[in-house]
Amino acid sequence: MLNEKEKKKYEIIEKVINGLITKKEAMVELNLTRQQIYRLVIKYHADGEIGFSHKNKNKTPVNKKDENLIKELEKLYLEKCYDFNFEHFYEKKILGNYDISYDVMLKRFTEDDIISPLAHKKTVKLYKEKMNEVIKKDKSDIKEEKVELFKSRIIEAEKAHPRRSSNLYLFGQEVQMDACNKMWFGGIPSFLHLAVDIATKKVLFGWFEYEEITRGYFVVLFNLIINYGIPAKIKADNRSTFSANNARDKEKKVFMTQFGKVCERLNVVLYTTSISTEKANVERENKTFKDRLIAELRYENIIDIDEANKYLNEVFIPEMNKKFFYAIDEENSLMRENTYTEEELKLIISERKEKIIDNASCISDNHNYYIPINLETGEVTNFQKGTKCTLIIDYDGEYIGEIENRYYKMLKLENRDSVMKKESEVKTKEKEHHKYVPPKNHPWRQNMMLKH
Repeated sequence: MLNEKEKKKYEIIEKVINGLITKKEAMVELNLTRQQIYRLVIKYHADGEIGFSHKNKNKTPVNKKDENLIKELEKLYLEKCYDFNFEHFYEKKILGNYDISYDVMLKRFTEDDIISPLAHKKTVKLYKEKMNEVIKKDKSDIKEEKVELFKSRIIEAEKAHPRRSSNLYLFGQEVQMDACNKMWFGGIPSFLHLAVDIATKKVLFGWFEYEEITRGYFVVLFNLIINYGIPAKIKADNRSTFSANNARDKEKKVFMTQFGKVCERLNVVLYTTSISTEKANVERENKTFKDRLIAELRYENIIDIDEANKYLNEVFIPEMNKKFFYAIDEENSLMRENTYTEEELKLIISERKEKIIDNASCISDNHNYYIPINLETGEVTNFQKGTKCTLIIDYDGEYIGEIENRYYKMLKLENRDSVMKKESEVKTKEKEHHKYVPPKNHPWRQNMMLKH
């Protein structure tokens, strides 16, 4: 059987042979040269109608992919990797495991009505119209997995931000911090704390907490310094972790917070802003992580926060940095070398509170009482009432007291007396109340004497 193009050639050459049209008219009609017309005439006389059929018709192309392979990949995507975008799916599951190119996979997926979660609005709109028409005609021809995929793709797709290197900054010159609230794993809302270098676009560290708290940023800062060094500047939002909005001294309000005091001790500039575009790098990473990390954590069946933190920093962030970040210029880096030991750094990156020792030689914090213990002897140490004590809650959550330039372990008391009993304590006697007797020369007494 000839297709339309082949059938047209055959009919025009037949007219030429029968003298109905000239060869010149056939050249114009078929847009061919005179020599090509001569060859078609020869082919007509030699083979007849079958000579106009393409020789490779009904032959399987050498590079054609097996349909079973395509079906296997579609099944894998629809059942297990439906929330991966196509490029992510290809890199993670296909590259190196299957003999198929990304373009072929993309073409076959599109032909079979499977689109990416990052598809553009125009693609989603056309896909929606097509699927609605097919569903109205006969829904039984559509797999249930495709129907579920269709429902999930209706939502508007967000366009990705372009990533560009910056020649205006050096490594460590500015690190941006932020936290993103999402159901990252286990169906429970949690916050992903991130630190991103603005020069290299490199994610320096990430940490999950169930709330956006100072502790999460302490963990990020500690690991950032251990792995890379001390940055020159940190940029964050105006949360109470970074900025004390009720501070009297507006110029130093960022140093009123616990995180601000840590930056002051490390000689790091802390800058806060309420404009999200001023820290666009970390905001862009939040978007990328939402597109990829949620899908991977679900695929790996990770529902525990400790497992999520381990996977985040040991697997996901290294892969993201390998793919997206730019090389570090060590010669022009502004990331200062860390000269602190881990124990010293844990004391520096800590929460500090000024306390006063009471008459039981204790301090109170959050309705709990703590008593100082000598680190060398392990014995309770008593101090005079009114002695100043700096309560330090270090990186590991240990309670340490700095009293008179020495460190003590603060032991939590289950219960205690309100006043420490002393052997020399003596009860005060009650004061005697004397009856007032007016003097003899008092006017009242004089009047009384005159009457008698």
